[in-house]
Amino acid sequence: MWLPRHLSLLCVQFGVSSRLALRVVSCSQTAAAAPPRTKSFAVKSSADTQTRSSQNSDKSRTMLSNVEIKASVSDPAQFAQEAAQLSQSEGTIIRQHDTFFNCSQGRLKLRDFMNGSGQLIFYERPDTDGPKLSRYSISPTSDPTSLRAVLSDALGVKGEVRKERRLFLIGQTRVHLDTVEGLGNYMELEVVMRPEQTVEEGQQVAEDLMEKLGVSKESLVTGAYMDLLLKGHKET
Repeated sequence: MWLPRHLSLLCVQFGVSSRLALRVVSCSQTAAAAPPRTKSFAVKSSADTQTRSSQNSDKSRTMLSNVEIKASVSDPAQFAQEAAQLSQSEGTIIRQHDTFFNCSQGRLKLRDFMNGSGQLIFYERPDTDGPKLSRYSISPTSDPTSLRAVLSDALGVKGEVRKERRLFLIGQTRVHLDTVEGLGNYMELEVVMRPEQTVEEGQQVAEDLMEKLGVSKESLVTGAYMDLLLKGHKET
């Protein structure tokens, strides 16, 4: 009786040991197979990173855009009062000296803030009245005087615009009340477009704000201040 019972216990123990051994082998095989999967995942991750980097690089090269409206202002004090009420601020005074250079496509100007800083701005927009889409790119400069000299030599100067600007921020819109040397008083609305917005939505924002500020359609103008100055010079 002792031997069968002993053999039975040995079989049971052997069976357990066999199962344990199978489990160990199985884990070992899984561990051996793991590195290829990890390596494969790393390659995919690297490719995804490169794709995202490429997409981000493309986005960084995309020109910014806004919807603009320009109009003459007969009563700048009244306009400033309306803009101050809507923006809940008195606005910021900015002096600007813009130099436009000859350019085969779009417009290229150097904006000097008269404080040692400036911006080189390239933009494209149609010469129509009412809301219009403007696409632009900007590069800051800490030496506008030297940059103006280089660009003047390379491209030639088309004209210059000097103005005092009073800037109000209303929502996503930059509201400018400008006193332009040689032209008079004007206002500009610049609706800074969000990535998800359509041109039509930007135009609606501009038109709604134009109505709130009391800007009539009859006062709308086309072109840039530079164009208006050149037109005036040609007529005289």
